[in-house]
Order: sequence, then structure tokens, then C-alpha cells
Amino acid sequence: MLARRASPEAYRDWNRQHGAPFGRRVRGLYTLQRFLPENVMARIRGPFGIQENNTVREFEYPWAYFATPVRPGLDALDIGGGLGGFQFVLARAGCRVVNVDPGMDAVGIGWPCDDSSMRRLNRLFGTSVQLRNTVIDRADLADDAFDVAYSISVLEHLPPDELVTTLEEVYRVLRPGGHFVMTVDLFLNIAPFTGVQRNRFGTNVDLRWLLEQTPFELAMGTPSELHGFDGFSPEWVLNNLADLLVGEYPALCQCLVLRKP
Repeated sequence: MLARRASPEAYRDWNRQHGAPFGRRVRGLYTLQRFLPENVMARIRGPFGIQENNTVREFEYPWAYFATPVRPGLDALDIGGGLGGFQFVLARAGCRVVNVDPGMDAVGIGWPCDDSSMRRLNRLFGTSVQLRNTVIDRADLADDAFDVAYSISVLEHLPPDELVTTLEEVYRVLRPGGHFVMTVDLFLNIAPFTGVQRNRFGTNVDLRWLLEQTPFELAMGTPSELHGFDGFSPEWVLNNLADLLVGEYPALCQCLVLRKP
């Protein structure tokens, strides 16, 4: 499905609770930061105040959280989590979270994510997220180790060979019945909406082609609103932009959940 401009009330409540997607906005914040230590300010703003976000995250984060049940003891994999707040919210909910992110060594868009920064953020937020500071096929993850994997606006930044490798690795490390919760940006300034094939962030991924590379099943998602599937229409998208959530950078948000049989 494509994210709509009008978010459910539950999503807005979730954003207020966690300070998503830009961190809590506190009255007098700029005055306070002159007097309070950096770590205190970070706790006030919350886990989403660390890494910059596109405006579509106001939908993506709560959608991903509610897409499958989150419960204590869940083994969760966050692919390309960087310094984003989502991983810390999962950990605070009692999940055992592993973030696989190569940091500034990423082929696409990288964030200054390393062991030192992760230790600092874990101390700030009272969590124990594990960082595998590499790409997923070098992360030494065991077979059938996770109940759920998340990829929030990551796949569109990867070249085709890494896309396939990532999907194959996620399939391998998920337990049978496990879910892969994905959001994928749909850029309006490149094909199939213009003659340009890529922008500085990446490409529009043919999601049907990608899903055909593994035995994953489509568990949630509207195929006609996913690029590459039968029925997807660029004209329909452009004609309905008033109802769709368009990010500050001209991109829509495709949301889907895959299931490992």
C-alpha cells in the first residue's frame, strides 16, 4: 500500500508518545540546551532526535511498529537502522534487537553508526541494541534466528545485487512464519514518473521482481500500489497525490510485509 496523507489516530498517538519522527519538541528547548548537558538533552528529545528523517517517517515508523505484533522476548532484526530511533523503541518494548548497518561504509546513504555511538545511545536510552557494523551477508547471523525483520526506507538505496543478497539473507535468518516488514520509498522525480533512472538517493525498486528472487509470500500490501506489480499505474499515483503522503524530498512510501512460509 501507499501511505495516505491522513494517518490513523493510533499512529499520531504513537508519534507523540515516542517523539517520532524528529524528536520531542519541548517549549524553550533552545534556551534549555544552553544550560543542560548534551546527554540530558538527548534523553529529553528521545531516540528519534538523533538522526535526521524525511517527513514520511511520521507514517512509516508507527505503521512498521503495528504491522506485526511487538512483544517482550521477540528477536528483531533492524536492517540499516543507523542511529534511528525505531530500534530503541523496539528494545524498550522488550525485544532483543540486532541492527545491521555498515555506517559510513554503506554503498548508498551512510550514517556515522559505529560501536562507540551505539554504546552511547544504549546508555542514554537504557537499551541493549546489538550493532553488527557491516552488511547483512557479513554479519554472522545464524539461520532461523529472528522472528521479525524491519527495513525502513533502506532498499531503494541499494544496487540490484545487494538488494537480492539482502532479501536472501533475511529469508535465511527468519524463523518459519517470520515476517519481513518493509517500507520502500517511491521517488516522484525518476522513472516511472520521469525519464530519469536514478537520483542521488537511489532508484525505484521493481518490488515484484525483487520478491520473485526468494520464496517469500506477500502477507500484507496492496499489489496495485506497489511498483512493479500488475495494476500499478504511475498515472493513478499522480492523479491521487492529494490523498497520498508526499515526503519533503518528493517521495511516497510503499508499505508491505513478507512472510517466510
